[in-house]
Amino acid sequence: MDQSTVYMGLNGFTWWIGVVENRNDPLNLCRCQIRVFGWHTADKNLIPTADLPWAHPIFPVNSSDESKTPVEGDWVLGFFFDGPLGQAPAYLGVVPAIPTAYQNNPQKGFNDPRTNQELENAPKAFGETIKRNPRYPGEPTTSRLYRNEKISQTIIGRRNNSLTTGVQTAAGTEWSEPKSAYAAVPPYNDVKETESGHVMEFDDTPNAERINLAHRTGTYVEMRPDGSKVTKVLGKNYEIIAGDDFVNIQGTCNITVSGNVNLKASQVVATASSFDLTGNLNVNGQITATGDVVGGGISLTGHTHSDPQGGTVGPPQ
Repeated sequence: MDQSTVYMGLNGFTWWIGVVENRNDPLNLCRCQIRVFGWHTADKNLIPTADLPWAHPIFPVNSSDESKTPVEGDWVLGFFFDGPLGQAPAYLGVVPAIPTAYQNNPQKGFNDPRTNQELENAPKAFGETIKRNPRYPGEPTTSRLYRNEKISQTIIGRRNNSLTTGVQTAAGTEWSEPKSAYAAVPPYNDVKETESGHVMEFDDTPNAERINLAHRTGTYVEMRPDGSKVTKVLGKNYEIIAGDDFVNIQGTCNITVSGNVNLKASQVVATASSFDLTGNLNVNGQITATGDVVGGGISLTGHTHSDPQGGTVGPPQ
């Protein structure tokens, strides 16, 4: 082999740390424009963001179609494909930190350069105003749900402050939506939290194991440590089953509907030891009963009534 030949892999490994300034890749390859410490100046008059080279992501070996980039203002670790020439960067991952503050100066490098208008149009958590990255100066950049800090200000806190309570049942009892079973201890909670506030948790905390999938508005499904599941939909719920549906409830089923219940089916077959109905029963069509029907204490099959001609007449035979 010609040892004088210089090519990728033989030109030395030149690594770097930089700050993401733009992730709007025109090729949609999850590339970013990153200002690299020591290689690029903070003076944007000399090197504007638009002149920074595009850095390619290095995806995990189990996937080649990841579609996620770091956010403007994130610190990332990378290397140069072309070694010391420094013109073909690639980034390997985000470096978490505890930033003390952000600089509200889009003209200065090594910070989130987005303008107020760009931030207004960027994703934001439910109920939050526009924020630069870092969102919470003085805190680690990892999720609060991972760290179990300031939970009252997370989607879990919002959920616990807006529980549905006192739901009346037909049996005269009531039930309430339980509080979240969140009791995470780092590093056991595997958290995915997006910019707008969607959350996915796979929590392996001993005795507090959960799976939580939550939409930014508060709609959620939580599977709790004992295997129970809580579902809440803050909006309309649609369920389409293209095949058969089988439901086996091995306990009591309580269904409370504030509005009307409209059921349309080709046939309804119901079996129970007894049916207790409260309220008016309106039937448009024929009722066929193979057993006795009692109304107001009067048996349909065993009743008698007076004959106008005298005597009594029993039920039809």
